[in-house]
Amino acid sequence: MKISIIIPVYNVAEFIERCLLSALNQTYSDIEIILVNDATPDSGIETAETIIQKHPRKESVKIIHHPENKGLAAARNTGIKHASGDYIFFLDGDDEISKDCIEILSVFTKDNSIDLIIGEIAVIGNKRKAYPPLLLEDGIYHGNDFISNAFFQKQWYEMAWNKLIKKNFLAEKKMLFTEGLLHEDTLWSFQLALQIHSIAVIHAETYFYHIQKNSITQKKSPKNMNDFLLVLEKTIRLSQEKHLFETSASIFSYLENLRIYFIKSLLRNNFSENYISDKKKELDNLFNHNVWRYRKQSFVSKIKETVLNIQAHLNSKHGNTGDSIRD
Repeated sequence: MKISIIIPVYNVAEFIERCLLSALNQTYSDIEIILVNDATPDSGIETAETIIQKHPRKESVKIIHHPENKGLAAARNTGIKHASGDYIFFLDGDDEISKDCIEILSVFTKDNSIDLIIGEIAVIGNKRKAYPPLLLEDGIYHGNDFISNAFFQKQWYEMAWNKLIKKNFLAEKKMLFTEGLLHEDTLWSFQLALQIHSIAVIHAETYFYHIQKNSITQKKSPKNMNDFLLVLEKTIRLSQEKHLFETSASIFSYLENLRIYFIKSLLRNNFSENYISDKKKELDNLFNHNVWRYRKQSFVSKIKETVLNIQAHLNSKHGNTGDSIRD
């Protein structure tokens, strides 16, 4: 099976050598590497080209250039369109993979019925709690009801990377990323969970996720908040279309967890009180009209919100930053 590794390149000059070499030095033989230059203003592509020219695997690399910056979602979509592999693997330009990553994950590609293969991640540079680990045990799982509910219960993670995904599945389901949208992984993975019928899980740390200080996952802007609210709206609408509120009890806890994440992001960053108040009202309207009319907000969710609001009030009173709000 041929594997296509897609690496978007934008402002990652400091890290691209580490990332690219981790892909080029894979123990698995049948790979192609697709670098998507998203009109990066730094020297990342020049650095990559120098590395490629000296590497024995240089013929396995494609570089696709965007004439203008289009964002991570568009870069991944471009990679998908140019991929010739049987499976797709997403790798961010500031991260890296173990040298046997593809070899480990590809064991399950021998079973042609498997659409998605998930490995474990190691998080580097995170002072807070790391991303949740894979809670599903090693093995193969069939049936969308089980797989989607496992996703709603956070038993497999939403990030697009560190997964082998069958290209034919992506094409058949038209599974592209929504361009121009931050938090694109959250929406894309939710759509994936609604459609996937077979996954394989292996608890080997095959991906090293490096958290950078100025990463959009750490610092939130108004666009982050507006886009995440849009992701919530789309997720809730899809839940209604698929009748999940009537058929899946776990969808409520999933959406409430997204709500808590949204509130944490509001309170951790330096937004004005008026902005926070306005966004909370939008969030409440969305849930009151579209989620809690099916089932009331859970007691646990209410307690979490109350604790967050108390912490935010105390931090404000003592002049602390929102970063002291605990996970």
